[in-house]
Amino acid sequence: MAMSVGLEPKELKAALEGVMPWLTPTGLASEALEKLDRPLLAWMQEPELHMFDSAAHYAEYADEPGGLSRLERKIAKLPPRPEWEMERVWSPDEETDEAYDAAYEKACVTIGGRRLHPRDLDAYTAIAYELADLADQDEEFDPNDVESEDDLVRGDLDAALAWAAAGVCVLQQSLPYPFRDVLPYGPIDNRPAHRLVYAYANLLQLKHPRKAAAWFTAMVYFSPMDNMGARFLAPGGPSSSLPFGL
Repeated sequence: MAMSVGLEPKELKAALEGVMPWLTPTGLASEALEKLDRPLLAWMQEPELHMFDSAAHYAEYADEPGGLSRLERKIAKLPPRPEWEMERVWSPDEETDEAYDAAYEKACVTIGGRRLHPRDLDAYTAIAYELADLADQDEEFDPNDVESEDDLVRGDLDAALAWAAAGVCVLQQSLPYPFRDVLPYGPIDNRPAHRLVYAYANLLQLKHPRKAAAWFTAMVYFSPMDNMGARFLAPGGPSSSLPFGL
């Protein structure tokens, strides 16, 4: 990429620290992008009103027991960054009306043998978790019963990852690379993106923990408020006793 020209490996690594990794579409992801009528809309908010001040945010937590983690201290040093919002395609539920449901169905396409709206990020997340069939999704789940990843994944992890990756590729059509700004969790239309990226990282760590670490780190960078809890799974974040990133 153009930004890597003339940079030494260490300089390039530093330049991309905290940036969401970018996926190369293959297989199911390529199929999803072929069926995508257009990217989801995404826009930078008015800078005068929507700049996220990491230093001010973390200052509120500096006096808590244990203080800030190494990761949080790094992010706290960043200058104020623009906030973004995204368009959302809602999955039909009991709150959507017949007209919306009909419009959604009309926009659906077949991807990987399943019918879904190609811009519905929550659909990719739901299918991924359905295929993974993680034990922690059960109400009676007891973390003490989990001794290894094999006890946690009851479904097809590779298929689940393929669906999550396809959704991430759809999301990344809407964001600039490298994405160094903030995608706050607060606006409800941004939340499918958070759920999707977390799902991909959560599933990826069951197969490639080192690769997943970069995704959890990126989530804390683009959303320091971290409503998803990615900081507990990111290198340098607060310690956590949660098994396998649950």
